[in-house]
Amino acid sequence: MQNSPACVRLETVKPRNENIILDSLSMARYISFAVLLAILTLIGILFYKVMIGFFVPVFIAVVLVVVFQPLHRWVLKKTKGRTHLAASLTTLLIVGSVLLPAGLIVGLAGVQGFKLLGEFNESNVRLGLSRLRSNKFINLESPAAVQFRSIDAKLAEIKKVVAESTSYAEVTDPQGRLAGDIADVRSRLKEIPDAILEHSKDKAVNVAKLNSVNNANKNNGKAQLEVQVRQKIEAYLQSTFEQIRLLTATLPDFLDSNPAPEDLENRLVELREQAGTIKSQIMAIDGLDPSWIDPLSRNRAFLIDQTLEASIASAKLNHSLKALAPSDIGNLTSLQESVWSIDASWKASREELSGGRLVGILKEVANPSPEQVRQNLDNLLAYLQPHLISFGGGSVAFVIKLLVGLTILLVSLYFFLCDGPSMVRTLMDLSPLDNRYEEELLAEFDRTSRAIVLATVLSAVAQGLTAGIAYYFLGAPSVFLLTALTIVCALIPFVGTAIVWVPVATYMALYQDKMPNAIILAVYALLIVGTIDNLIKMLILHGQSQLHPLLALLSVLGGLQALGPIGILIGPLAVTLLQTTLSILRRELSDFNGLPDPTNTVETTVAT
Repeated sequence: MQNSPACVRLETVKPRNENIILDSLSMARYISFAVLLAILTLIGILFYKVMIGFFVPVFIAVVLVVVFQPLHRWVLKKTKGRTHLAASLTTLLIVGSVLLPAGLIVGLAGVQGFKLLGEFNESNVRLGLSRLRSNKFINLESPAAVQFRSIDAKLAEIKKVVAESTSYAEVTDPQGRLAGDIADVRSRLKEIPDAILEHSKDKAVNVAKLNSVNNANKNNGKAQLEVQVRQKIEAYLQSTFEQIRLLTATLPDFLDSNPAPEDLENRLVELREQAGTIKSQIMAIDGLDPSWIDPLSRNRAFLIDQTLEASIASAKLNHSLKALAPSDIGNLTSLQESVWSIDASWKASREELSGGRLVGILKEVANPSPEQVRQNLDNLLAYLQPHLISFGGGSVAFVIKLLVGLTILLVSLYFFLCDGPSMVRTLMDLSPLDNRYEEELLAEFDRTSRAIVLATVLSAVAQGLTAGIAYYFLGAPSVFLLTALTIVCALIPFVGTAIVWVPVATYMALYQDKMPNAIILAVYALLIVGTIDNLIKMLILHGQSQLHPLLALLSVLGGLQALGPIGILIGPLAVTLLQTTLSILRRELSDFNGLPDPTNTVETTVAT
């Protein structure tokens, strides 16, 4: 019997209704899954905000658990599998061997740091700069530093006035700013030789007083510098000064004659030879102790050289300033070119007077004005203040936060040692990742923490402690502070401990007048401190792959900038785990595309 048309329609419609129902159920599942993901995201954000404050102590606890896992297994074996007892004993061992020594060093370093900061005031800085200028190894004294700064400032103003001007007549007005600035420059130039003379007199008298004190101590007598001897020393230096002034008196007129460059050079050579003749004259002062002759002769030679070069530089600049005088044929462009040429010529003369560019820069640093000292101190304190705790409510909050963090660290350390395997299994069950991927990530984290992090931290501690021994025996200040800084800086690739020991050696040589100690420190740091990290890393890593040096540097600096001190450890770990995750992703994409795993292909080829 054939089916009727109605039955055919019913049989045809029924599958369609079932498809619609199935599609509706699938859509409902998708919507439910999307809502579940949204809820999970919101809860994840809330969980992140709740737990982020404890990230640092928990992460440190995880790293300590991974690093000290062999110790924990040994303790667990000795306690016959008693998990809680083994976790407690391992936690105590970690606290005693790592956390207490680290806390002691950091605490002592903090005390020394606050003490050093308290002594860092304007008067102490000026005293330190004075000692730096008078060191025995490089002369950083600049008798005319005030005049130099004033001339530099006036020339900068002249450049600004000329650059901003739009009219030649306006800028060269005899009553304008340019004329006043030029007059100020000329006035300061006249003061330079006198400043050099006064500095030489003061230094000579101080040298004589010091030698008098030394002689009195040797002879158990009373130190006394006779007034007549002092007057004779000052008169002798004044006479030498007048000889140089007389020697260079005709130089301005000679420059006004616009001599050829060869003639000018010959004239300067002649002046320096005549000054050398004056310098070679033997000092003859009645009543002068023979032990004073050498230091006073050096001071006199300094006076001759500085006065001569200052007179030459002043004459050149005075002559150059005449090019800025108003002229009927002058124009603004040529005036601007003259100003820039004068400024460049003055800088060259000043460098020559200072003893070269590098020495000139050092002299500028060692001879700041009182305003510069005050401003630099204010800037430094303004920079450090946000990073330091104050002795008030901030210190109480810091101590409470530190105690809470330490408590979280110890509790996390105990429970990770006690229940770590079960926690890992629970997280693996909750994670949507394949178990083999999770195991690979865990293995990579374990390897990286135990090898790279342990090697880095141990090598940094070894470098810091070996450097600290040298700091202590060679007489460096704030030993614990320098040791802690050396440990931290040793974690930074490339530069490492040199960030600390180079300034310390320089400080000891120039400020403390301990050149032998500074040389010993530099040699010791290069041969011992700088190489011990390679030995430790070789023993710990024993052939395991390390990060590329550039990637290691960027990961450390990036982690430090983003996460603070803990970023020094997290940065390399993050890079290593990223490499592992990308390798897993590559294999997963190969599986999706039906392609063989490149790693397996390479291994098969090598095996063949």
